[in-house]
Amino acid sequence: MKKSHYFLILFLLVGCILPVQGRKTKTDSDRPRVVIMTDAETDDRCSMVHALLYANDMDIAAIIQTNSCFQKHGWSREPWLEQMIDAYGKVLPNLKVHDADYPSTEELHRVCYVGDEDPTHIPNIGKAYKALYTGEPVVINPAEWKDTPGSDRIVELLLDDDPRQLIIQCWGGGNTAAKAFEKLRREYPEKYETAIRKAVLYCIWYQDAAGPYIEKEHLGATILLNHHFSGSWDYGTMTNTESFVKDYLQNGQNPLGAFYSQPYISEGDTPAFLYCLGGKGLRSWHHPSYGGWGGRFYRVKGTENVWRDTGYGEIREWMEPALHDFQARLQWCITPEYSKANHAPLIELTMSPDIAVESGEEVHLSAKVSDADSIDLESVWKLRGVMWEQKGRTKEKFLENPQRFIERWRTGWSQMPSGSYHGYVDLKFDEKKATCSFIAPDVEEPQTIHILLEAFDMAIPRLTSYQRFIITVTPKNK
Repeated sequence: MKKSHYFLILFLLVGCILPVQGRKTKTDSDRPRVVIMTDAETDDRCSMVHALLYANDMDIAAIIQTNSCFQKHGWSREPWLEQMIDAYGKVLPNLKVHDADYPSTEELHRVCYVGDEDPTHIPNIGKAYKALYTGEPVVINPAEWKDTPGSDRIVELLLDDDPRQLIIQCWGGGNTAAKAFEKLRREYPEKYETAIRKAVLYCIWYQDAAGPYIEKEHLGATILLNHHFSGSWDYGTMTNTESFVKDYLQNGQNPLGAFYSQPYISEGDTPAFLYCLGGKGLRSWHHPSYGGWGGRFYRVKGTENVWRDTGYGEIREWMEPALHDFQARLQWCITPEYSKANHAPLIELTMSPDIAVESGEEVHLSAKVSDADSIDLESVWKLRGVMWEQKGRTKEKFLENPQRFIERWRTGWSQMPSGSYHGYVDLKFDEKKATCSFIAPDVEEPQTIHILLEAFDMAIPRLTSYQRFIITVTPKNK
């Protein structure tokens, strides 16, 4: 065999057995398409540090600087966003080791725009905006305003051929979106109805008068109004996280983390992008009622497309896995070797996640879980060593045969409140297997049941992957 042929074959073989690092693993259908609108308040800047670490899991179509009732003049006059993206670029080589889907700094700079920062577009009611709920009177007329690069970008995205919903995250005010929708209807009346139904606004409070305007004037747009970010991710809630920020963000090793301006986790706008995350299997962004890292929503009575969040608990129950995942990605920033960091377990479907059954049928759900990560044995011993020593297990015995004492992963199965069937379903499962079964309940009309598989590893930080199964139960055919 020629030496050149030998090395070619060796190269191909090595490529086949290397860990799946640096390879693109997601398609457009797996990633929600988003626009981030920010007024650059302190908590927005902290949320942006967090969000950029998930630029691989979102298709960021625009980042638009706006104003709000709290920051009436906006902050595009300062280069904070450009500097933060440049800092992201400094850790990008490490991030791409762990996931090749991270975009380049050039791609992110290219989608930055300035939107509405005109303070005269915010009626003088100050902080009373945080008390605005749905059904308020319309007090603005965007037809009187000038276009902005940000509003024109939203129009462009709503008119393009991409069929995905466009999740417009309002971290500040929504005036830029209001102007875009007004122009869309006025200049493209024949395309308006189809285009406006692509729009999903996730609003962290109504921080200007755009929400009530869009509710009344653009009925095809979906609005998700979140009030319970306050008391979960906002200022002053997680003051016990100072050590987290010191150890993983402001540690002198992470150029992006250095832009985190608060001494503890203080990210009032983070639920807006968490709504889009939790792994593709959670599917939380597919419908407001599904629920996930960014909360769960109910339809406001008398409306078609206006939704309110259900409460603190629907966000807080996901905060621990979300923070663990954040911690892991912060470690990716400073870890140039794939094997030296933790990654979430992989869930592979062995069946369709959407199935139909009749009442009385036994339902079997399954998936394949794997986790190829190495385990940091020193960290595991530090965490559990005291307990093990009480049982007579020495560190030497542990290190001789760690596989005897450490599980790679476990699973948990639960019924979610998202389905239309509200009765109890008795799940049978083994936490060491990715299988579950139950008997489909008696129903008089078709009902849906949402069952969630969580696969979590036993490493540090503990990371979780998800798969949502949606079972449609129909009455038994007698």
